[in-house]
Amino acid sequence: MTSNLPTPQLVINHQDILGTINFNLSLYVHRICHYLDLSFDHIEITFLMPSDSAQMNQQYFDNPVPTDTITLRLSEAPLITGDIYLCPDVIHNNANYYQSSTDKELKIVLIHSILHLIDYTDDTPESAKVMAEKQHEIYRQLQLNEKT
Repeated sequence: MTSNLPTPQLVINHQDILGTINFNLSLYVHRICHYLDLSFDHIEITFLMPSDSAQMNQQYFDNPVPTDTITLRLSEAPLITGDIYLCPDVIHNNANYYQSSTDKELKIVLIHSILHLIDYTDDTPESAKVMAEKQHEIYRQLQLNEKT
């Protein structure tokens, strides 16, 4: 049985800013979406320099500092369309702070960003706790699936 749904499109911009990672970014995003049973039409991921991240953070959230991710959902379910903006410098700094690898931190930020696309929020301590628990659950499960 074939589906009439369009082929989901994943676009990655400015990946050269990211540097070297040890996993397939596109495949990981698809794995997150599969785990969440999320159908998407188009997700665009753009890597930003810290100055661009700070400018966007100021524009959308009135906070003039660079951030690891800014996620914009552009459509409603059932097919998600969204833009994800990531700042590799902030992700790398966070990895150092948490004494983790940049790969692990990037995976967690990708999960976090996709959760924002399905209406998870982190704007209160309670919602941030729920979101953090969910992203770590997904990360652990995807890591387990990689090993089997």
